[in-house]
Amino acid sequence: MVRIVLAVLVSLWTTYAVAGPREDALALYEKFFEYFRTDNHDQIMTVFSDDVLFIGTISPDLVTDPAGVREYFVRALSGTRGTVKSNVFEITATQLTEDVVLTTARWQSERTLDGKMTTNGPSRNSSVLHKRGDRWYIVQFHNSWKPK
Repeated sequence: MVRIVLAVLVSLWTTYAVAGPREDALALYEKFFEYFRTDNHDQIMTVFSDDVLFIGTISPDLVTDPAGVREYFVRALSGTRGTVKSNVFEITATQLTEDVVLTTARWQSERTLDGKMTTNGPSRNSSVLHKRGDRWYIVQFHNSWKPK
């Protein structure tokens, strides 16, 4: 019986030890793409910090406030988009400190409307995620199309 209890405790400790800052930051990064797919501007805004540095794919300039980021996504995601998928097909995440993680990724979106699929991308993305208090936020975000 003691061996079973010890095995369970070791198993629980190992599971807990696997999840760390890198994994927590990546979970937030995936939330961004989940919200992007649903066109929910209010949800998208929950992943960005109040002092974000943001350059979207079609941003002419650096955006430095939440209102500007929201305006970007309202403009970028407006219109009839149909069913949207976003596929992250290459991602690296580097934990810089206990509360800062840098990500780089390649991804693309696929939109299906009236049976016709359109692919945008692939795009390149770099982000810095910072844990503030008990929450992770994207504090820096840059997205651009991959040169051909």
